[in-house]
Amino acid sequence: MLKNIIYIFPLLLLASCTKLTNTSSIKVVGKMSDVMWKGDLKAKIVTDSLNNKATYGLGPIEFLKGEIVLFEGQTFVSKVVDSISHKVSKSPSASAPFFVYTTNSNLKAVNLPSTYYALHSIENYIDSVYKNYDQPLLIRIDGVFSKMKLHSVNLPEGEQVTSPDEAHQGLTQYDFKNISGSLIGFFSRNHKAVFTHHDSFFHAHFISDDRQVLGHIDELDFNASKVRLKVSE
Repeated sequence: MLKNIIYIFPLLLLASCTKLTNTSSIKVVGKMSDVMWKGDLKAKIVTDSLNNKATYGLGPIEFLKGEIVLFEGQTFVSKVVDSISHKVSKSPSASAPFFVYTTNSNLKAVNLPSTYYALHSIENYIDSVYKNYDQPLLIRIDGVFSKMKLHSVNLPEGEQVTSPDEAHQGLTQYDFKNISGSLIGFFSRNHKAVFTHHDSFFHAHFISDDRQVLGHIDELDFNASKVRLKVSE
């Protein structure tokens, strides 16, 4: 009996320590993989309960009818109009089949070496700076982006989804140059196919300063001297 207690105690201590190190304020509802592969398109969360200034979040609109950015506690959505335009609106709430968010962000400035970045290189930089931190991170980048390619999902009414290709029916991309605004993203090594794609640690949306442009970021380029990077654990 005593021998069993001796073995069990370290395991309990380890479990306790593991729980204590999970200090991230970031929460996840639903899974990207369930949307893409199982066609689970119904809402898992409504953003009207997340309306304080420290709140940030992102995800698609339920039934893949557009994109959501929760920015400083305010909900913004984008919907496809046609192949060259989309409509952005502020909304009291939006519903999402999967969503990543924090209601308790504590954004702190992080230095960016003076160089140019693309989407993959900013992901690599975050990965290197926080190599010893294993929880999700909120990323905010404000400034002028020399290139931005965004998309908004726009699944046709009544379509069934059993694969990413089917989920992306109706998806429309938009290109911009020298656009001013904010990237809101979430980084994690442990959430592939949950809130990041299977080949990335990073999922990011963009909203312009004039609130006329919003979408999921597919490509970007920027000069570090023209932006400010902030990170929250």
